[in-house]
Amino acid sequence: MSTPDSPELIAPDRGLDATTTAYPLVVRAVLLAPLHETPGGLPDEATHLAARTVAALNEVARWANDGQSADPTACAWLGYLRWAVANGARLPSDAPHPPTDDFDRDHPLLAQPGEHAGDSFAALATGALGEVVRPVLPRAGSPEVLARTAPYGLLPNIGWKSLVALAVDSAAITHGSPESQTAAVAMALAVHAAARAAEINASLTEVVAETARVCELVTRPAPVTLGLLTRCADPAAREDLLDAAAAGTAASEPELAASYALALGLAALLAVEGESGNREENDVARRALGRLPGSGPVARAARTAAVTVAAARWPHPSAEGAEDRSGAGHGHDAARSGTRDAQAELEQLAAEWNARWRP
Repeated sequence: MSTPDSPELIAPDRGLDATTTAYPLVVRAVLLAPLHETPGGLPDEATHLAARTVAALNEVARWANDGQSADPTACAWLGYLRWAVANGARLPSDAPHPPTDDFDRDHPLLAQPGEHAGDSFAALATGALGEVVRPVLPRAGSPEVLARTAPYGLLPNIGWKSLVALAVDSAAITHGSPESQTAAVAMALAVHAAARAAEINASLTEVVAETARVCELVTRPAPVTLGLLTRCADPAAREDLLDAAAAGTAASEPELAASYALALGLAALLAVEGESGNREENDVARRALGRLPGSGPVARAARTAAVTVAAARWPHPSAEGAEDRSGAGHGHDAARSGTRDAQAELEQLAAEWNARWRP
């Protein structure tokens, strides 16, 4: 999909530079992006899980800053288990029972019970740690894994070799399907590539091309996901993909839900990128959402994927847009208050990230 003239947005051993002035803006924008999909003004499952990922990685950074190491996958698993328990999971006696931590105390809205209809909850409720070689749910493909894995794309100073390993292991905690694991990896890579694209003014077409290029190097048997990324690059093929989704005739295999959600989100971005509009006002993301109707899990995950990648590419307007949304489109003051509170908690997580991950 890439050409010899395409920029290398995702390098094997070189990552995002956290010392730039743009980096903290990208972190804030990406963390706020899921608030596009918050029915009733409250965080949805994807937002809750993405926040848990951020908290886990912040914990890894805290240990590192204290001169000690921590396993990122283990930290993420314990954070997800806390989420599952908060939502009513009764873990087996031989499973870890992590106590309440700073996240639960400092972010009460993001820690409170909420939507939990995806495979993540079902897998976590078993109390077992899913691994690539020992999956808990081998066919799990629910699309909330995309938003959950996206924050890995913000990690500074690591190339795709390390990023892919972290994203695969995190996705495998709950999702055993190679297709869903590869889709989750692609989500993290797209965030990483979009953040790099913002530095050098590269296009979203180049972001998706780089994401597909690196995914082809991942040793996971995921022909459907790779094929969908290829379709995103072809204007006619991506229009067919979007039209089928809008008509309700797209493929609906549960194992491929994450893959289709990612492809739809990226396809919608590419479909509108070349249209007239002011990119600096994040017009691309706004128009992309118009290409992604529907209220089901795949449609919602596709919209979240689209706005998250756009937030990494255009961090200033994405962050401002989240503030504008705090009182828009909801029918009563409680909903507006809920969105503002969720935004405040996500902004606090972003501030913690930037304090711990930036030198």
